[in-house]
Parts: sequence; C-alpha cells; structure tokens
Amino acid sequence: MVWMLALLLVLTACGTGGDTNGGATAQPSAVASASAEPSAPPDTEAQSSPEAQAAAAFPVTISHLKGEYTLTEKPKVIAALDVKFVDQLIAVGERPAGSVVAGTKDEFPEYLNAQLGDVKVLGTRDEPNLEAIVALNPDLILMTDFQEEVYDSVSQIAPTVVLDFYEDWRDTLAVIGTITGKQAEAELVRQAYGDKITGLREQLAAKLGDETIALIRPRPEGIRVHGPEHRTGSILYEDLGLNVPAFVQEIKDDTSVEISMETVADVGADHYFLLSDDLFAKEAEALAGSPVWKSLDAVKNNRAYDVNSTLWIAYYGPIALNIIVDQASEALLGTH
Repeated sequence: MVWMLALLLVLTACGTGGDTNGGATAQPSAVASASAEPSAPPDTEAQSSPEAQAAAAFPVTISHLKGEYTLTEKPKVIAALDVKFVDQLIAVGERPAGSVVAGTKDEFPEYLNAQLGDVKVLGTRDEPNLEAIVALNPDLILMTDFQEEVYDSVSQIAPTVVLDFYEDWRDTLAVIGTITGKQAEAELVRQAYGDKITGLREQLAAKLGDETIALIRPRPEGIRVHGPEHRTGSILYEDLGLNVPAFVQEIKDDTSVEISMETVADVGADHYFLLSDDLFAKEAEALAGSPVWKSLDAVKNNRAYDVNSTLWIAYYGPIALNIIVDQASEALLGTH
C-alpha cells in the first residue's frame, strides 16, 4: 500500500477454482469477472482491514487468452514472465515472488530496485528459466502470448494466465488488480495517470504549437521509426497529444518501420527521442556521428533527446509510464 500511495503522489504532480486453464475458446483480450456475488459489507474493524477486504474479493474468474482460471484466494507466490507485470504489481502495492528481466543483464531496472528486495530472477523475457520457475514453486504464473512457445512447459509448473502482449496497460492493470484483490487501488492509479497527462497535454500544446516529434531507435538492421500504434508511440501521440510527423503518420501496417541511416532526414520531425541502451550502443553512436544526423535542424538546435530504450519500451506499467511522460515533458518544455 505504501508503494501505491507513493506512486499516486508522483502521478498527480502535473508540472513536469476452475482448472480450465486450457482448452477453452481464446478471448481477444483479458477480462476479469467475479464468479460469485459480493458478500455484505463487514462491520467490524477486523473485517474491514485491507487484508480482509482483499480476501472478500475471492473467488474470482479470470478470462484470458488460453481460457479461464478461477482463483479461490489471493495468490501468494506469483511468477511474472513479462517485466511489465512487475511494474503493475508494485503499482497496486504488491510484488511478485520472481520475475524475468529485460535485456541481457541479470538484474532489475534501477527505478524498481528499492521495491523488489529478494524477488528472484527467472531468466529473461525472451528466455525464461524453467528450472528457476520450478524452484520458486509459484501458485500462479503470469505471461503473455509473446512467450507462446514456452506455454506448454510453463503451464505444467503452475496455473498460468496468458495476457495479450500488446494490450493497453490500463486493461492489464485492471486484471492485475482483480488477481490481487486490489481493484480499487488499480482504478486509483489509472485515474491519477489520466489526471496527470491532462495537465501535461495542455502545457505541451501551448509550448510546441505545431512542432512534431519522432521516436526512433538505431538497430543493426537500420533505424527503427515507431508509429502511433506502437505502445510507447501511443504514450507520446495519444496520451501527451504530441504532433505526428507526416512520415510517421504513414506507418499503418505495423507499429514501426525500418529505414536506413542515409534516409533518416525523411522523418522530418522537429524533435527526436533517440532510444538507446547497452544492447545497441554501437548503432546509436554511429547515428550520432553520421553527417546526415548532424545536418538535421533538430540536432543542430539541441532538440534530439537520448532516452533509455529498456525503460521506454520494456517496462510497460504505470510507474515506468509516469517516468516516461515526465522525461518527455521535461525535455520538450525545457525544464530539465
């Protein structure tokens, strides 16, 4: 609860049973529904404690991409096989017993370290460590369809809920709230984020006018330009209301496109967020040193901003998103 309250304070700072786990019809998105009518509100102090209120939320049935699973009580040992679940659990005052990490480093991101304590590392999102998951002895596993190839193995270890990798974080957070009996906390986090971005949108619109913003990431195969349908792109263009360059508006068949370094000027943005991390540091350095990049008006006028791709792309939860909108707004408003 302490971590959730701390998150809400930051978010509102606008200035910157069943064992039908498989075999059921797949759902297009995750939906949580109660399997029983709620009991009458308790009147004793003991019954009104947070623990008692959470316990009263069960049993509950979770509909997910592999069918349905009924939780008869709050899970005590959760294994998170996508890093976004870690962020979302902490946001509602919970934490997993174990989690995968993003990238190649065997560690959690700095912004979550203080809250994670003795949470076990279960491999990476791309390669979950099955032995570590077995050793954890979880009573619930959370994963996405990104890891479809390991589902059969993982689901033999413990009941497994599979959510849509591309699902909006607000919908995933609602499911996390239901799984943990923290629906009210999840809704408060969602509302606080909405209030925050409303204030930031107004400031950014007044400051930027019709100036456009692009989100790009140097990679070995070229420069990846993220479009409005990309989940971080949607934070910039939808949540913050930033203007989309004409080139980026044409990204319609996928969430991003690859271009060559020589054609990066075609993006035509007034501002660039340049995603980089240890994995593709060499490519980012090559772009920064290229004559084409240096010739851009945005670069000449210090309107290209380096941001961490692991934070901006992998940890898709309200705590990370809060940091992203703060970093983006501070850069564009000139307050950092």
